[in-house]
Amino acid sequence: MGTVEDYVAGLPSPARELIRDAYAVVRDSVPDAVETLKYGMPALALDGKGVISIMHTKEHIGVYPYSADVVARVLADGDLPGVIGSTKGSLHFALDAPLPPEAIRSIVQARLTEIGR
Repeated sequence: MGTVEDYVAGLPSPARELIRDAYAVVRDSVPDAVETLKYGMPALALDGKGVISIMHTKEHIGVYPYSADVVARVLADGDLPGVIGSTKGSLHFALDAPLPPEAIRSIVQARLTEIGR
């Protein structure tokens, strides 16, 4: 799969633009994050720990913070706009709407707190 940028470049529109914009929010929040592969998904990481992966699926855009605890925490906080579903390890957003920057920042901050950053 290659880098995050390679992955995003290969996506169909409008998912390409939505995911590119979401990763831009992450990069603004965590400028020292590096591109990597975690569990076979292009991701941004710090100190070798996955911070987030944002992937296109057939039904939604999946956001993977590499932590079931982070997913549970941000859902319990109740202030996560745009979420249309979730699993133990992911949050789901609509395929045709921008991912709310405040939701992405909240997910990233919860993960950074968890990994001690």
